[in-house]
Amino acid sequence: CVEQTNIYSVQKSGVPINITKSELEQILGMYLRMGLAQMPSVRSYWEINMAYNKVSDVMSRNRFQKLVSLLHFENNLSPTEEKKKEDKLWKIRPWLEMFRQTCLREAPEENQCVDEIMVAFKGRSSLRQFIQNKPTRWGFKMWARAGSSGYLHDFDIYQCKNPHKGKNTPGKGLGYNVVMELTKTLESNHYFRVYADNFFTTFHVAQSLLKRGIYYTGTIRAGRFRKCSLPDEKELKAQGRGFAASQVDTTGKFAIVRWFDNKCVTLLSSLAGIEPQDKAKRWDRTKKEHILVPRPAIVQLYNRNMGGVDLHDMLTALYKYPIKSRRWYL
Repeated sequence: CVEQTNIYSVQKSGVPINITKSELEQILGMYLRMGLAQMPSVRSYWEINMAYNKVSDVMSRNRFQKLVSLLHFENNLSPTEEKKKEDKLWKIRPWLEMFRQTCLREAPEENQCVDEIMVAFKGRSSLRQFIQNKPTRWGFKMWARAGSSGYLHDFDIYQCKNPHKGKNTPGKGLGYNVVMELTKTLESNHYFRVYADNFFTTFHVAQSLLKRGIYYTGTIRAGRFRKCSLPDEKELKAQGRGFAASQVDTTGKFAIVRWFDNKCVTLLSSLAGIEPQDKAKRWDRTKKEHILVPRPAIVQLYNRNMGGVDLHDMLTALYKYPIKSRRWYL
């Protein structure tokens, strides 16, 4: 990064900025401090009446803003046009790979969940996505694998056209390829458990992971198990709240459970089924009181371990720095 930033400063202005490794480390530390002590704007950290010494005493404001505006990770003149088309993230690919390898060094937890993260961004970029029903509707979409504690273990940024297209399995769908890509660094036969929502869940996902000794649990869409005959929502509702029905495949390795709570939910698992059931506390509108509803083991397991990526997303949102950058990769 130090070398590429100095090269870019010469390309842009003809004068080297002469950034050093220690200055780069200071910038990263200042970013983290800005996330902890948030102010209305970047300039506020150097204002006379409200200066934040742990930022303002490290580096001058003009030097900080100049270095941030020139920060680069790849030489603009080195990639070929073919590489630019294959990987839209080529400008920050060295940093992304370095950060990913750092995440992978941490020993993975037993329970892993796969989900998407939206990184807020409303500027101009071909990578920007819009998702109507998300709290963050505009931004960059990331696929992530995190432990149940919220620690991020692996990730990939969605580019519409996958840069790993040659490694993908055709005909299995985007969800399958994402799960396989994010779990390929997990060691086989180490009793890892993977959880995901209905976007990713198919029988192909559960079967492929089980071949490696990795167990899978996730909600599944109705159209993805047509050969399985389970009661529909009306039949389950007639049986009462908390009623569950299940079916096991011919190999005896996968179970599909349909459970009625407020609505009907269907789950696929290679790890658990209905038994043993426990009791879940729910509010009954007719009785105006809390009641105990039977809950299958697969639902309890899914609810307990699925929220790792959402927890990670929530924790990072607490410490956002107030810089509105002019470069999308910042």
